[in-house]
Amino acid sequence: MRRRLFAASALLMVAALLTGCVSIPDSGKVQQGDVAPVDVSPDLDILVDPPMVDGTQQQILDGFLLAALSSQNKFRAAYEFLTPEFADEWQPDAGATIDVLSDRSFDEVSETEIELTATPAASLRNNGQYEAAASATPLELQYGFEQVDGQWRISSAPQGIVIDQANFTQVYREYTLYFFDPSYRYLVPDSRWFAGRDSAQTSVVQALLAGPAEWLAPGVVTAFPEGTELSPAAVPVSGRVAEVSLTGAAFDDTQSAQRMQLQLDESLVGSVRNVGEVALVLNGVESDVGEPSTQPARDPRVDPRPVVFDGETFGYLSTSGDGVTAIEGLSEQIAAADASGAALGPDSESAAIRTGSGVSLVRVGEDPLLLDPRAGLITPAVDRLGIVWSVPAGAPSDLAWFAPDGTNGRVAVPWSASTIAAIQVSRDGTRILALLGDGARTYFVAAAITRAEGGIPAELGTVVLTLAEVDGTPLDVAWIDSRTVASLTALDDGATRLITQDLGGFASTRAGPTDGVQLDAGNSIRDVRARDSAGLLLVQSGVGWQKRAEGIRFTATQLPD
Repeated sequence: MRRRLFAASALLMVAALLTGCVSIPDSGKVQQGDVAPVDVSPDLDILVDPPMVDGTQQQILDGFLLAALSSQNKFRAAYEFLTPEFADEWQPDAGATIDVLSDRSFDEVSETEIELTATPAASLRNNGQYEAAASATPLELQYGFEQVDGQWRISSAPQGIVIDQANFTQVYREYTLYFFDPSYRYLVPDSRWFAGRDSAQTSVVQALLAGPAEWLAPGVVTAFPEGTELSPAAVPVSGRVAEVSLTGAAFDDTQSAQRMQLQLDESLVGSVRNVGEVALVLNGVESDVGEPSTQPARDPRVDPRPVVFDGETFGYLSTSGDGVTAIEGLSEQIAAADASGAALGPDSESAAIRTGSGVSLVRVGEDPLLLDPRAGLITPAVDRLGIVWSVPAGAPSDLAWFAPDGTNGRVAVPWSASTIAAIQVSRDGTRILALLGDGARTYFVAAAITRAEGGIPAELGTVVLTLAEVDGTPLDVAWIDSRTVASLTALDDGATRLITQDLGGFASTRAGPTDGVQLDAGNSIRDVRARDSAGLLLVQSGVGWQKRAEGIRFTATQLPD
């Protein structure tokens, strides 16, 4: 018979956390619906008690879960709670289940087994990739016990660790790896989370060599040749210089070596503690190849002025909010077309607009060209190559693209939904963001874009990065920068909710403006703006929203120069 154990274990853990072993963060980025993780460096030494003498199975399990919060010396403290045989098998770096501490419960299922039931909030893969949980269905995790010299020890357990949301950032720290877009014009971020402050540089380099996250891989490239290995398998740091010694390839191309150096510099310097420089050693010879002739952009920025249409003029809103500077050659055509939405193209020389006839392309000095006559289209997106993306709101799988040279096509989408409210392509052109509705469920996802010769879309990656699932009716999405996105949803009472999401990290929630309908992003979270149904353009002010301009029909996304 299964005997329900009291919630003593959860209470013991909370008590231990509150008494100083580990502190629960009380501020920072918000994981919706639970305690907020804090964005701090996990360099605090965590003191963990050894296994309790003559401890019960439950006490040993409690101690093990607490000990796993200390990554010092490769989780050495946690190994003390294991039998010698299982200690040879357990791999704490296999990943992590990030759960809701208050929902944990324990069942004694036999004389030598306890089952932990956990509500997943997120998971961490063995490559450090953080993913929001696709479902809140409880997980049942089994822990077996054996006696060693008269003391209970854990003889079987899931690989990896179980850690609550509040303490995740006490053990793990976020690092940003960088890869390239296929043209090598942009550095593309790939967020990972690693434990162990003293070995972070090694984890980062090993992850770089292993390649981008599965969802991102179809849209980016790396400079490291296939088969490249870190040898020795560690990155020593001396005098703030990290030495990365690579073998396994010829490394005879100067440009590739420059790009490898750049990836290492961008991923390590200023991110990993005590690393101010990277010395690259290739097949035993220190590399001194210099910098690439053309430096790729790491976080391309757009004009901080919002692009708006007030019914008469399409252009840049003045700082005071009381005037619009027309984009010559486009403004008149967009006004004449009675557009209801638009996306500005590269160099402000074109725009994709939505009208009653469908989606059209407007170029400076040319008549509008109807691209997509389908009914019920959402506002189109334009990428850095001038390719227009269009999809009907009621047919999320019917995503079409239209290139400047007149070619067009459709791509299969990796998402499943009943409606789609908005799409946006990242400023580097490697990823697409979609805000979806599926019955009562609202969520947004990111997928990589694979391009053929000339940048023509070939396909979307089959694996998506699942982002926050949010309440309300989906309204709009925006790219804030190369690794941060936002969504706007409407609640039943006219209120709205703004979610900002770190790709590969946490989501933050705040109230949006009443009757908000559209998002517009600048270059930071503080620059996010919203338009309401009355035509007011609103900016964030403290915990509220302040009018910036009125009479705005719509805002338009824009691209970097």
